[in-house]
Amino acid sequence: MDHKRFKLFRDPVHGYISVPVSYCKDFVDTPIFQRLRYIEQTSMRPLYPSARHDRFAHSLGVFHLASLMLKNLLDNMEGSEIHGQIKKCEDSFLIAALMHDCGHSPFSHTFESLYEKTDAKGFLFEEVNDVKFKTDYFKNYDEYAKGPSPHEIFSAAIFLKHYKEKLNIEKYPAVDPILIARMITGCVHHPAGSESQQIENALIQLIHGKAIDADKLDYIIRDTWASGVNNASIDINRLLSAIEMTKYNSMYVPSFRKSALSVVQNVVEGRNFLYNWIYCHHTVEYMNDLLKIALNSVSRMLTPGTPDKLIQVIFSKEVFNCAVDVNGVSIYLPSDGDIFYLFKKFQNDIPEIKEILSRKFSLVPLWKTQAEFNLVFSDKNNEQRAKICKHIEEYLAEVLGGDQSGKIKKIEVKPKIIMIDDNELFISFASEVLSYSKVPMAKKDKTGEQSSFFYIFIPVGSEDKIIDCKNKLKSIYISVT
Repeated sequence: MDHKRFKLFRDPVHGYISVPVSYCKDFVDTPIFQRLRYIEQTSMRPLYPSARHDRFAHSLGVFHLASLMLKNLLDNMEGSEIHGQIKKCEDSFLIAALMHDCGHSPFSHTFESLYEKTDAKGFLFEEVNDVKFKTDYFKNYDEYAKGPSPHEIFSAAIFLKHYKEKLNIEKYPAVDPILIARMITGCVHHPAGSESQQIENALIQLIHGKAIDADKLDYIIRDTWASGVNNASIDINRLLSAIEMTKYNSMYVPSFRKSALSVVQNVVEGRNFLYNWIYCHHTVEYMNDLLKIALNSVSRMLTPGTPDKLIQVIFSKEVFNCAVDVNGVSIYLPSDGDIFYLFKKFQNDIPEIKEILSRKFSLVPLWKTQAEFNLVFSDKNNEQRAKICKHIEEYLAEVLGGDQSGKIKKIEVKPKIIMIDDNELFISFASEVLSYSKVPMAKKDKTGEQSSFFYIFIPVGSEDKIIDCKNKLKSIYISVT
């Protein structure tokens, strides 16, 4: 990166963040990137009112951490045969970190699944025009794993469509837009047929990895700071000063020296803490459910003949080009404020919107934590869980009676708990490199299966009617085999 002039951004989490002026002109100071100022970073503000932070600050934070990663990586690999290859990917790596969320949806992850209505993957493949990328994409995801999040697919496509032409040869001679798309989506070369592809795969994992990457590090630290919770402490300087690139099973991989092992464990614990106790909190999940119902209801009311029309426009590639009219409502670069405008327009017609605007929830959870859920459902398979849940709903309907029984709500929750598998995180010792899962005495979060659970919500004021519910739940649990 040969950019001598920098612009400073004061950040409450990382201090001063230095961004090359050329990056600011070409990427940051554009309508698409500035839109991120108006998209909340998380959905946890119903739980922590002061947790007001956005995707713009997060993107700068990820860029900052990627810069530190790269600097320490180059310093630690000075004199190695791969130093020059890492250096060659510098601009691609940093631009990918900066732009990784450029296509994020309003209300962040709450509405992210709605990109599926507009074929985000098809949009990406229109813009990629690279046979190997598409082949690797299907090998990585459709054959072996779940794949990138919809907003990551959409962000990669938006970057290629709107920013690829800015990557001119004079200013960014070594930049590779397809590599940037790989980094945003986590699409590694599969298999890595050359040393340069191994280096690229290692760098991809530092932007979009399964265990530790610049994105995860920033949101763990930033969301902890914004919420004010007492989470695991993460010593960024100690962690990133220990980063290097080493060989494991004859392949180059990103690794951390043993001196940072305690920080690595704190990263895993810190991320899992946020998912267990904040992102999947019953209040957050309930508000997210209200938002989804409200937006779908607004879309049906605004265009009754085509009930998905509004949603298809809000989450389309067209609204990143120009304003699109939907029955008198103009949609352009949609953000949280645009959704709230629509909610207020229909507040008298949709009860969920009244709950959102007043925060007077009509339902309360039957249990409030996954721990309570596990008291009833632990060691049960999906079929047994469904049977127990049906008995619970029938019991509640009988006790509540009348119209109240129709207001029982079930909300599924799937915490993204880190489970460190083999070949996903590496620790460098003096004599060898070990997969984190094989490090003696290392605390691991590996359960074999992704944990999931659900909340059941009942009408406010009906709690007294189910005072014996816990005893009833135990009897239901015992009766189901």
